[in-house]
Amino acid sequence: MADPSSSASPIQRAGRVVLAFGRAILRLIGTLFVIGFSLLPLASLLVALPLVAPSEAVLSDSVRPAKSWWRRTARRVLAACAGVAVLIALFAFAVEVVTRLPLPAGGQLGVLAKKILGSSTVDLLPERAMAGVKPDASWFSAQDLLDRKKSLERARDRAARGQTTTLWTPDDEAQLAQAQRDIDERALKSVHMKVLLDPKLRPWLAEPIWTVLPPALIQHWPFVFLIVYGTDLLLLMLIGKVPLTYNFRYLWVRKRDTSLTALAFTVVVALVVVLLAFVNGMYKLNESTGVPGNVMVLAEGSTDELFSNLERASAENVERIEVTGANGAKYRVARATRGPGGVPERLPIDAPKEVRGAEYLASLESYMVMNQAVPSKPGEPQRRRFLQTRAMRDPQIAGAVHNMKLEPGGKWFAKTGVHQESGGAYLPCVLGNGAAGTLGADVGKRRLGPGDTFELADYQWIVTGVMKSEGTTFGSEMWVSDNNLAVHAAGKKNRYTTLVLRTDADTEVAARAVSDYLNRGYTQASLKAFAETDYYNELTKTNETFLTWIVFLAGVMAVGGIFGVMNTMFASIAARIKEVGVLRILGFKRWQILISFMIESLAIAFVGGVLGCVLGYFANGFEAASTLSGGQGGGKSVTLRMVVDYQTLAAGMLFTLVMGRLGGLVPALSAMRMEILDSLR
Repeated sequence: MADPSSSASPIQRAGRVVLAFGRAILRLIGTLFVIGFSLLPLASLLVALPLVAPSEAVLSDSVRPAKSWWRRTARRVLAACAGVAVLIALFAFAVEVVTRLPLPAGGQLGVLAKKILGSSTVDLLPERAMAGVKPDASWFSAQDLLDRKKSLERARDRAARGQTTTLWTPDDEAQLAQAQRDIDERALKSVHMKVLLDPKLRPWLAEPIWTVLPPALIQHWPFVFLIVYGTDLLLLMLIGKVPLTYNFRYLWVRKRDTSLTALAFTVVVALVVVLLAFVNGMYKLNESTGVPGNVMVLAEGSTDELFSNLERASAENVERIEVTGANGAKYRVARATRGPGGVPERLPIDAPKEVRGAEYLASLESYMVMNQAVPSKPGEPQRRRFLQTRAMRDPQIAGAVHNMKLEPGGKWFAKTGVHQESGGAYLPCVLGNGAAGTLGADVGKRRLGPGDTFELADYQWIVTGVMKSEGTTFGSEMWVSDNNLAVHAAGKKNRYTTLVLRTDADTEVAARAVSDYLNRGYTQASLKAFAETDYYNELTKTNETFLTWIVFLAGVMAVGGIFGVMNTMFASIAARIKEVGVLRILGFKRWQILISFMIESLAIAFVGGVLGCVLGYFANGFEAASTLSGGQGGGKSVTLRMVVDYQTLAAGMLFTLVMGRLGGLVPALSAMRMEILDSLR
C-alpha cells in the first residue's frame, strides 16, 4: 500500500512539518509548566484540583457532577481561591516558625536571595523602550537623573560649609537647575520617574523586591521551604488515605534500582554541599577579619590597599580627629598606654585628653606582595610564589588595632627591624598561620615556628612569632617592620598604603561616622576611608561570582538528576500499570495515586540527600586557597577553611527534595490519568 505522504505536495509536507514542530513546542511548554507547578505545595494544588476537573472529588468521597457552565465556573473560581489561600497560609506559617527559631542572620544564601530579588518592581518595566529611545542612543535613566541632582546638591552644601576647596560657581548652579528641569520634564511622561518621586509609591515599587518581603524569607529561605514542604506532607496525610505501605514495600522489593537512584542524589548533593562550603568559608573569612570599630584609610582614588600611596605626614594628623555623628555622639580614635613588655593597654572612653604616655591606636601599614622562589628538586623548573607582606610602624599597636595575638612562645619583632639575637644577620618577621604552613611545607614541616628561618627577596628571615590568625585574611600574610631593608628596597621607605584607626566606641556606627567625615569633611588631605567591615564586605564580590557559578553548576546537575528520576519513575510505573488499576478498584482516587507516587519519588530523594549531606559534612574544616577581590583589581590571596553549617545542610536537603519533586511529578501525573479499564488490560 502506497504511503499517503508520498503523493502530498511539497507545500502540504512543509505544512505537516511546521504543524508537528508547533505541537512539539506546545508539549514542551506544557511539560515545563507542569514541572514548575511541582515546586508548589501539593496540598494547595490538591485543593485547587477542581480548577481543571470540576467534577473531581477531593476532600469528600463524592461530588455532584457540575452540569451547568455557571456551576463549573463557580467551582473553578472557588478552587483557585482555596488553593491560593492554602499556599499563603503555608508560607505564613513557615515564615512565622523560622522567625521564632534562634537562627543567626547573614550567610551566602541570604546574599543569593538579595541578588536574585535585587530589582525593584518598577525596574521590571522596560524604561528605555517605553520612552522610545533607540538601544544605541545616549540616554539617562530616571535614577541617573536623580543621582546627578543629588550629587550636585551635595557638592553645593559642602562648598557652603567650607568642607572643600572647590568653589560653587554659576555654571554649577546652572547645571543643578538643568538637572531639575530634566527631572520635571521626565516626570510628565515616565512611569519610572513618577514612582521615584512619589513618597508613597517609592517604598513599595522603587525599592528592591527583597526589602518588602519578610526577613526570614530572605535570610533563611531554605528553612522556610523545608517547613512548607514538611507541613504540606503532614496535611496530605490528614486529608485522606494514601497507599504508602504499598509504595514503600515496592521500593524495598526493587532495592537495587532504588539504591542506584538514591546514589545519584547522594553524589549530586554532596558536591553541592562541598561547593557551598567553600563559598561559606570565604564569607566567614571576611566576616571575622573586619573589626567593627576599625576604619581603613587609603589614598583618594585607590580601589585596594595594593594601589594606595599615603604620605606619613598627612596620615599622622588623622589620628587626632574628633567627629560628631548624626546621633550627636562624639567619636575619637582610641588611645592606649604601654604596660609590661610594651603591651598596649586600652584607655577608657572618658579618660582625660592629657594622659602621660598615651598613644593613639592607629596603625600605619604598607601592604605589598613580595616574590619568593619556591624550593624545587634537581631537574625541576624553577617556580615562584607571591607572599603577601604588611610592613608597619609598630607591631604591638597593629596587633591591638587588629585584635591579633601571638601563639605561645612567640614575640613581636623590634620596631627597629633588626633581629638582635642573631646580630642582625636575619630580618625578623611574624607569620600568619596560613603563611607559616605554606613556608613550612618547603622544608618538610607542618608549619614554621619561632626561630625558624627562610629566604625571601634575597634576604634571610627569621620567624619571631606566629599569629592566631585562623579565620582571617591575615593568616596568609607576613608582618614586618617598616624600618626594614627589604621594605626600603621595595620603595616603601616612609611611604604607606593604609592607615587603620580604632575608634573609641568600637562600633560600626562610630567607624562609619569617622569614615564619612574623612571622605567628605576632612580638608588636610584627600583620603578614601571605609569602615573596615564594609571594606571586607566589598571583597565578597568574588564570593558572589563563585556563588553564581555554583548555582549554575547545581542547576546543570539538577537537570541530569531530574531526568534520571523521571526515567526511573516512568519505568517503575510502566511495570505497575495493572497494580494502579487495582488501586483504583480498591477505591483510591486519582489524586491519591498522584500523591503516592510523588511520595515514592521524594522518599528516594530524601534518603539520597541525607547521605549526600553526611558525605559533604566531612568537608567541614578542610583548607583551600582562594582570592578575595572587590572586582576592581587588587585583592588578597588567602587560605580558608571550608564551613559546612546549618544553612549549607538545609540548602542541600532542599536541593534534593526539589529534584525529587520535579522528577516525580510528570510520571505521577501519567499514573493518575490512567483509566481503570485501560490499566487492567
